[in-house]
Amino acid sequence: MPIRTRVLRVLAKARAAQPRFPAWPIEGSLDEGLASDGYAGHKAALVITHDVDSRPELALIEGIRKLEREVGAFSAWGFVPNESWPTETLARQLVDDGCELYWHDIGHNGRLPYRPIDEIRAAFDGVAVSSPWAIELMRGFRAGQLLGSQALMTVVAERFAFDMSIPDTERDGPYGSTAGCGTVFPFRLRGLVELPLTLPQDVFLREVYGLSGDAALTVWNRKLEYIKHVGGVAVLNIHPVWANPSRPEAVDPFVRFLRGVIADADILITTPSRLVDLLRPTVATPPVTAP
Repeated sequence: MPIRTRVLRVLAKARAAQPRFPAWPIEGSLDEGLASDGYAGHKAALVITHDVDSRPELALIEGIRKLEREVGAFSAWGFVPNESWPTETLARQLVDDGCELYWHDIGHNGRLPYRPIDEIRAAFDGVAVSSPWAIELMRGFRAGQLLGSQALMTVVAERFAFDMSIPDTERDGPYGSTAGCGTVFPFRLRGLVELPLTLPQDVFLREVYGLSGDAALTVWNRKLEYIKHVGGVAVLNIHPVWANPSRPEAVDPFVRFLRGVIADADILITTPSRLVDLLRPTVATPPVTAP
């Protein structure tokens, strides 16, 4: 039996034994009764992000941006200092192209959240000294593998305006875990604006759940309709290594999804910083607890 098949079957067994909360792909219990005032005249908002986890993926950025430009979309790009850090030239080119940058971990090896808080601070300080332009261009953060800790979030809150490390609901995440804050609405966390990752990631849909491109698109569209119905924020994360022009079976559903969103006047496509600036006066710190 192929290794990938064995892994998927193990994950399927783990999934069956996982807690019911938060339900996947939609957990609606915490969103009941919540409401937004809209997003610049739109019912819901969409933020497209790309975690660039390795250096070879830098060469894939332009191909993906070309596809996005063709449909009239723009996106945010996350870079790992020790793995995929861009040159200042590339960073500013993306900003000039209407995109945004965010800081994605330090080494993307799952270790950062569990280091002593002084070491976490020192790691960020070291990058800031060597790349001062990053302080100007990167207002937000996302943890590698979406792994967090109190120490890491304390340091992130000291340095950034927003975080995108918490999914609203995720099954079979790092090490087969279940995670999620259970809401598609942004909220405050230690002074940060938290933008939950509310659309299932490409790598899980295809590589863990084994869904076809059409099936993955169906999941995205179904979740987007729910987010639009309640007036929340859709945050999508597409990894260049998994979805790029050389992998049409993976990138085509993404492009079709974008075309549908572009044609929907109820949805505002924006970047994380622009969304946070729009929402900052109204984002609260809700006492959210699991049912």
